[in-house]
Amino acid sequence: MRDYRTYAVHEEEVASKVTSGEWWPADYAGPPAISLDAGLARGFGVGLGDTLSLNVLGREITAEIMSLREIDWRSLRFDFAIVFAPGLLEAAPHSHIAAIEAPVGLEDAVEKAATDPFPNISAIRVRDALDAATRILAGISAAVTGTAALTLVAGAIVLAGVIASEHQRRVYDAVVFKVLGATRPRIVGLYLLEYGMLGLFTGVISAGIGTLTAWAVIRFLMRADWIFLPHVVGATTLVCIAVTLSVGLMGTWIALGEKASGHLRNE
Repeated sequence: MRDYRTYAVHEEEVASKVTSGEWWPADYAGPPAISLDAGLARGFGVGLGDTLSLNVLGREITAEIMSLREIDWRSLRFDFAIVFAPGLLEAAPHSHIAAIEAPVGLEDAVEKAATDPFPNISAIRVRDALDAATRILAGISAAVTGTAALTLVAGAIVLAGVIASEHQRRVYDAVVFKVLGATRPRIVGLYLLEYGMLGLFTGVISAGIGTLTAWAVIRFLMRADWIFLPHVVGATTLVCIAVTLSVGLMGTWIALGEKASGHLRNE
C-alpha cells in the first residue's frame, strides 16, 4: 500500500473520461474506492488496485483506486483530481458548488439574485479570471515574439557579415565574367541562383530546428497539444530567401560596377 496524505472531495458525476478501470455503479455499497486523475497517478507512481490513505477532516481513510481519468483542466466544467465512491462522505460536513452560464448583460442580475437572499453564497466570476489569464498569455506571447524578432535580426546581421566577407572575391569573379563576355543580366542570374540556394538551405534548417524545438517545448514542458502551422514555416523560409537575395544582390550590384582594369592589374 502507498500512503499519500491529501484532501479529497466527493462528487457523483464529473466531466472527464475514464481511461483505465471502471466507474462504480450508482448503487455502489462496497469498500472505500476512489477515481484518480491519470496524471496525478503517474506522478504518485500508482495504478489500478493500489490504495491511497487520505486525510479527510482529520480522519484517515484508505481507499482503493478503482479507475483513472483524463481531465481537461482547460475546460470550465467542474472536476476533481480525487473522487470518492458513494457511501463514505455523505455524512461529512461539506458545501455545494455550481456553475452558471449567463449572457454578459445579465451577469450582475444573476449574481445579485443568488447572493442577496443567501449571504453565505460566494460568487466568483470566471470571466475575470479568464481575462487575467488572457492578459498574462498576451504578455508572454509578446515577449516570445520580441525574442524571436531579435533572433531573426541577429541572424540577418550574421548572414550579411558572411556575405560581406566574400565581397572581394565576388568583385573579382564579376570582373572575370565581364572580361569573358558575360552580360550583366547573366551574372546577376548566376548570383541569384547562388544566393537563392543559400537562403533556401538557411530557411529549411531554421524551420526544421524551430519546429522541433517548438514541438518539444509544447509537448514535454508545457504538456499541451502541439499544432503544426505550415504557413508560418513557409513564411520563415521565404523571409530567409528574401533577406539572403537582398543582401547578396546589393553586394553583387556594387561588384558589377567595378572597373576591370584595376582588379586585373593587381592580379
